Amino acid sequence: MNINSLKVLFTSLQGRYAKALFAEGKKASCLDEISDDFSRLDVFFKNNPSIKKILTSSSINPKELDAGWIAVSNHLSFCPIFVNFIRQIAKNKRFELINKIKYVYNVAFAKHKNSRNVVVSSAVELLPEQKKRIEALILKAFKEKVIVKYKINEKLIAGLKISSEEMAVDASTFSQVKQLSQFFKNLKMEVEDEN
Repeated sequence: MNINSLKVLFTSLQGRYAKALFAEGKKASCLDEISDDFSRLDVFFKNNPSIKKILTSSSINPKELDAGWIAVSNHLSFCPIFVNFIRQIAKNKRFELINKIKYVYNVAFAKHKNSRNVVVSSAVELLPEQKKRIEALILKAFKEKVIVKYKINEKLIAGLKISSEEMAVDASTFSQVKQLSQFFKNLKMEVEDEN
């Protein structure tokens, strides 16, 4: 990511929230805990969609909303900085930005750790020897310490999609079919224009 795209990333609304959260977390020496809190919140909301719906509703009474966030934060044992952050974005009715804030926070966190998070998505579980070869190739591509996570995404049909904070390589069958489909659509439009 070049310096200009980093500036844009950190000056956007979600960037300013993430930057403030990162600064507070750094001051309190709890950057790792905040990163873990984002992950725990994701898992909690995936497993409890009805609670997510309530806590992200704009029609709930502000005091009840705050009480709900405090209860969830206590249940998930969030660090105090993250608790204050979540309560503030809920109060400001900005919770729809949470995934973008998390993304920017993760970029800053990876830069701070001089590491890079890489997600390898595949349609099926990869074998250990396949993971080993993929990780060797990824390690050659980056100078930083690399943290590789694997996800299964059945929509890919076959092949891989490798992404990090700054790039994505989509070598999946789904992507190839999509590109082929677009090619034929464009070709059809050219033929229709000629007639």
